[in-house]
Amino acid sequence: MPFKFHLKKSRQYNVVSKNQYVICVELLDATSIECTLSIDSVGQECLNNVTQRLGIGQPEFFGLRYIYCHDSPALRWVDMDKPLKRQLEKDAKNFTLYLRVMYYVTDVQFIQDEMTRYHYYLQLKSDILEDRIHCNPRQACLLASYSMQAEFGNYSPERHTIECLQQCTFFPNEVIKIDSGGQDSLLHTAICQYKNLTNVTQASAEELYISIVMQLEGYGNETFTAKDNSNNKVILGISINGIMVAYPNTQTQFYRIECQLEGEEAKQFVFTESRNAKYIWRLCIAQHTFYMQYQEHRSLERSNGYFDNDTNDSNEQTVMNLDNRTADSMRWTSYNDLSTSPYPVVSVSSTDINNLRALLPSYRPAPDYETAVQMKYNNGGNAPQPYYANQSAIVGSDITCLLSNVVNRNRY
Repeated sequence: MPFKFHLKKSRQYNVVSKNQYVICVELLDATSIECTLSIDSVGQECLNNVTQRLGIGQPEFFGLRYIYCHDSPALRWVDMDKPLKRQLEKDAKNFTLYLRVMYYVTDVQFIQDEMTRYHYYLQLKSDILEDRIHCNPRQACLLASYSMQAEFGNYSPERHTIECLQQCTFFPNEVIKIDSGGQDSLLHTAICQYKNLTNVTQASAEELYISIVMQLEGYGNETFTAKDNSNNKVILGISINGIMVAYPNTQTQFYRIECQLEGEEAKQFVFTESRNAKYIWRLCIAQHTFYMQYQEHRSLERSNGYFDNDTNDSNEQTVMNLDNRTADSMRWTSYNDLSTSPYPVVSVSSTDINNLRALLPSYRPAPDYETAVQMKYNNGGNAPQPYYANQSAIVGSDITCLLSNVVNRNRY
């Protein structure tokens, strides 16, 4: 006699799948990789995973960004010391991350290995094409020629025709608009300069590209809009060098971060939301912490590349003191006159390039993932970190920064 089993349908759960998740990370070359993480994994573990797989020997320059969902679409940095999944569920539009350069350096010789330099070059090229770093048509042609040499090698009249190179993007839209000849004229000039770079190695072309971009306006800046005490609109530019304050139609000022002295007058910048002020405050501290640590260790053998950006455990209320100087002496002032450029196109020789290459240390392979994690959590012998204000020091939508002209206190 036939019989049947009446079984109730139910979902089966795997313990591993409940405690893990997969996240997509977009790389600087527009490709993507997937990372499997624990629900308790912090942002640093994800960054370590990505940079180890790419063979990046100096991961300290990089960070992970996500699309912020509370305001108009904007990219924000992942907090490396907090659980990643919790951050994304709270503030991200989706579970896609973007590997990007977070900390810009002031000398190409600080970039010590091939893969780090390659990805750093890709970041700067993106910054140029998307007009985050500004250049004029002459500078754009020079950079385009270095980019061609870096990506295609020596010029070949059969392969590198105008029709072929028109399929690639080498110039920002703003530069194309202001040049009288348009894109075709710019491309023709760049190809003529490209021809003169024969025998310059592709790695050296990347170095030359980076060296030129380091001298352009906007290099290393992440900008935000705010208002001062008089309700005037200002642009704040945050970088490892300090804070730039730009008023419309007036001279830009630059400030260096120092510790507050009692009794000094504070200057406030007001943001639309308090969480924006807190985010920018944390970013200032992270940039300053990186600068101080990198300055201390840059001349030593770099045994690891992990920086502790944790600023939330301090109970001392301290605000940032910024030492004032004008933009005339800033590194990121626009490099408009290429007649004095240390890298003129017509005079680049293989000897000069080899001398430049000789200044760079040899490639240092990255440690494996387990070793990298041990480096991060077993560095108890490191020097203590400076204390900054905690989030309770920021009230409402104000972020407080002291501006002064003090000369001889912990300045850089």
